[in-house]
Amino acid sequence: MRLDERESDDGWDDPPGRAPYVDFAWGRTANPNTVDGELQNLAAFGNGLARLSGPRRALAKTVVWLLLIGVVLTVIYGVLGIVTTW
Repeated sequence: MRLDERESDDGWDDPPGRAPYVDFAWGRTANPNTVDGELQNLAAFGNGLARLSGPRRALAKTVVWLLLIGVVLTVIYGVLGIVTTW
């Protein structure tokens, strides 16, 4: 038996042509607990967002904008808190 004909250890054959997602900016999958892994997760999120269309895309864009506005307001609140304590 050739190595490529062998069944996997769990008894299930992997579907042909299916490979794990690899972001080719790195050429490999990264540990999600590292900076590389987080960047790959952001890239995968962006790719998924770019494929959306219609009302789902509008909803996803709204959520992203709300998150960005929340981050900006948090930074402004923090800066004002630092400035007013002086």
